Formats: sequence, structure tokens, C-alpha cells
Amino acid sequence: MSTRTYSQTETDLAFQWVDKYFKLIDLILQISGDNEKDIPSCMPYSEYELQYQELRRWFIAYQVKFLPIWSEFWRNKTPKEDFGDNTDGVEYFKNPFLMMYKPDNLCQLAYRLGIIENIDTWETTEQAADIIDDIIVGFSLEVLQFIHYIGEFADEQLKYHDD
Repeated sequence: MSTRTYSQTETDLAFQWVDKYFKLIDLILQISGDNEKDIPSCMPYSEYELQYQELRRWFIAYQVKFLPIWSEFWRNKTPKEDFGDNTDGVEYFKNPFLMMYKPDNLCQLAYRLGIIENIDTWETTEQAADIIDDIIVGFSLEVLQFIHYIGEFADEQLKYHDD
């Protein structure tokens, strides 16, 4: 991995990206239902759709600036072959977050992630809980490691700025 330092702007962007990512994860949890009570989920409320659209617009607006920072961390983490089965595999290898903000709306997102069986009806799949766990536990751990990585290589002036 690179040993270059990250500027205040790059560090701020990385932290903002991760914050928005976890807001999106929270939104996915809200639309996927309540597994503890085994309550089936229902069509997302319009406020959820508005939240998704706001997050989606932000990700799209900042992806060009963020991806070079992410790629320095990600390039040695996961083999490209893991993304080869997907028709958009190379694109998703470069930007695995894209899978969560590329869909135009929450229904498309839920369908794309395998949470619902049909894009026209809101019926969750049997694998929905496993899919959510993979996203929340698996990839989110990578995201947390990314923030740690950014912190390690933040400009020395930034590390002692608040002291």
C-alpha cells in the first residue's frame, strides 16, 4: 500500500464518504424489515426514497474525487475475480459502493441487492437477511479499515491540529 500522506481535504472527504455510507446502510436496514420480530417489510416510505435520492446525488457528485483515495486502499484487498461474475464486475471492483447508489430508486436498490424478489412487488427474499449481513458485517469492516488507513497516513499536521 501507498505511504503517501492525505491532505485535510482528502481526509475530510474520506470521513464524509464513510458517514454517508453508514447512513445508506441504516436506510437499507430500515427498508429491509425487522428480522427480530419477523415482520415483513413493506414498500419504502417516500421519506426513505428522499433520503436515498439525497445520498445518491452526494455519492455521484463526489465519486470522482473519492475513488483515487479509495483505490489506494482497495487495490490490494480483494481479487478482481471476486467481481468477475457480475456483468458490471470491473466497475464494481473499482467502486464497490456503486452497487448501493447506482440504482435509480430504493426498489431498484432492494432488487439489485437481492432483498426483494421482484422489482414490482415488495416481497423479501429468503436470503435477504444473509445479504444484509454480508453488506453490514463484511463490507462495512472493510470501510472501517479504510478509515483507519486514512488516519494512519493523514498529514502529520492534521494529527496534531486539535492538541
